[in-house]
Amino acid sequence: MTLVDDARACWRWWSVRMAALAGVVAGALVAQPQILTGLVAYVPEPWRPAASALAGLVVFAAPTMARLIQQGSKADGNAA
Repeated sequence: MTLVDDARACWRWWSVRMAALAGVVAGALVAQPQILTGLVAYVPEPWRPAASALAGLVVFAAPTMARLIQQGSKADGNAA
């Protein structure tokens, strides 16, 4: 296993930022589960399975798509 060329700049990658945000949100929901129950109350009962599947898809797809998209040029030092 080898690191990417610009591994020291990984904090600039949107995929890393989104994964960090997902980790913070997950930590907050574990620390205070009443937040999640309050959010679930807004979703109509028949839509809850679809809403949970959609949430999982977004949490996976957003960082994946951000990692695949070019985020700058190599000359700028901001390449993905």
